Amino acid sequence: MIELKSNRWLVLLAGFIFNFCLSGTSAFSTFVSPVMDTTGWDMGSVTLAYTFYNIMICVFGIVIGVLGPRINSKLLMYVGATLFAAGWIITGFATEIWMFWLGFGIIAGIGGGCLYNFSVTNTLKWFPDKKGLISGLLLGGAAIGPVFSAPLATALLGDVGVMASYQIIGIIYGILMFAVGWMVSVPPANYKPDGWEPDTCGTSGAANVVSTKDYTWNEMLKTPTFWLLFLVFAFACTPYMMMLSAVSTIGQQQAGMTLAMAAIAVSLLAISNFVGRLLFGAVSDKLGRYKTLLIAVAIDVIAIVMLGTITEPIPFMAVMCILGACGGALLVMFPPITSDNFGSKNSGLNYAIMFVAYSMAALIGPQLLAYFKNTTGAYTLAFSFSAGLMLVAGVILFIVMFKRKRECEYTT
Repeated sequence: MIELKSNRWLVLLAGFIFNFCLSGTSAFSTFVSPVMDTTGWDMGSVTLAYTFYNIMICVFGIVIGVLGPRINSKLLMYVGATLFAAGWIITGFATEIWMFWLGFGIIAGIGGGCLYNFSVTNTLKWFPDKKGLISGLLLGGAAIGPVFSAPLATALLGDVGVMASYQIIGIIYGILMFAVGWMVSVPPANYKPDGWEPDTCGTSGAANVVSTKDYTWNEMLKTPTFWLLFLVFAFACTPYMMMLSAVSTIGQQQAGMTLAMAAIAVSLLAISNFVGRLLFGAVSDKLGRYKTLLIAVAIDVIAIVMLGTITEPIPFMAVMCILGACGGALLVMFPPITSDNFGSKNSGLNYAIMFVAYSMAALIGPQLLAYFKNTTGAYTLAFSFSAGLMLVAGVILFIVMFKRKRECEYTT
């Protein structure tokens, strides 16, 4: 048992590093304006690469969810790391928009799909006793990454130009991921730490009721709970992806920021997102996933409404901090929510399917933002639409929470 406890913390460290590197794509908005200036490509075409990236993560997350149990975990991590790093490097050689899409959107996206879903769900299987906290720590790597990648990108943009910046960053990420690939391992079946038992409907004061059944993917799809949670994930993430894809650009155009100030805003968003993931993750283990997520969604609605009225750098940064912290709750909550509701045995594939909602948000969000900006000349309508979507997500989440409570009362 001592060896298992030691191994699970190494798995967490590796997962943290993988997500740290994958989060380099969150600083994508820092590159948007320089790429447009260098190549002459329009905003919609450039941000489409980010959309392709998220589609590939979704598709190959499902593929790995199916094939993962048959593939050596270390080999899977090394293949994913190679593709992710190569995608960044290839992007740096792009002279046509299709090459930009191929490198960043397709190849790096496939690598990310190999790494993200498996690193998250496999790590959570090692920590059934503290899913919220570990999800926060694990995905905190993804949140804190832009704190380093955004300033690094800004510095490189000034020194070597935008395309060489992609190449250098790709090499750095490749080295980091290869350094920790050996740490990854799969836990024994039905692993439980000594002295821990999961909460059930009959457990007094249970904050997070865990399903006693391990649902297959097709069984999960037949439940109303899955589709309601899917809608919550999609509706809540769409506004967040709208902001995330263009924080730097919005800051410069709406709040009058310089490129350096906008990079600081991206970093503040990342820092607050990191804090939010840790905070909301830890709180959810005590308060409950649904209640914690509902609080985050409510605060997000208020912050998005405020964002539409801001034209100065400091207030803009303050709201970015609020959005970052509450946005962190979205990705942190859904891996444990999925395994709580549908079991941990098939959580790799089940969460990959749930993650389609996030990929849909990544597909729709940036394009909606570009559409509203191009048709109205401002971001106000985009913010109003975002607040409405987030509000609907909150209402659906409340319904799911009430439904879960009634089901527990019925079974006990």
